[in-house]
Amino acid sequence: MKLQFLTSILLLTFLGLAAPARAYNPQHLRILLQTKVCRGCDLSDAPLARMDLSDADLRNAYLAGANLQGANLSGAKLVRADLTNANMSQAYLVGADLKQAFLTNADLRGADMRLTRLSFAALGHADLSNADLSGAELMGTTLREANLIGVDLSRAILKKTTMPDGRIRDSENLRR
Repeated sequence: MKLQFLTSILLLTFLGLAAPARAYNPQHLRILLQTKVCRGCDLSDAPLARMDLSDADLRNAYLAGANLQGANLSGAKLVRADLTNANMSQAYLVGADLKQAFLTNADLRGADMRLTRLSFAALGHADLSNADLSGAELMGTTLREANLIGVDLSRAILKKTTMPDGRIRDSENLRR
């Protein structure tokens, strides 16, 4: 009896470890793809690369670790979304609303973020190299230790923005 119980436990443990780890909620992913509205959804680690999510409503969504590489998120509402460790390289985010979003350690290399609203967003340790942030609103945003090499910040609003070196920028715009 004990041997049978131990064997069952070992088998269940092995099957649990062998199952692929998928953190996102599949039902939430279906809802997003069908309606482009998924407020507060769990889409962590979701495979969303190159998807058309333009004008999607993802307010308060949990997208930590999601693969959004090359995705079209133009006009998307990502207010207070958690995009920590998300891959958003080469993503199209023109006019997206990312106010108060968490983008810590996010990969935004080469992202098109023109006219994006990033007020009070957390972008610490994010890689923004070669991203286009021209005309973006970064008021009160934290860029501490972010990679800004090759970033276009022309016409960006940087009032009360914490720059990568920890200094707080008080000017309204960067002049170019």
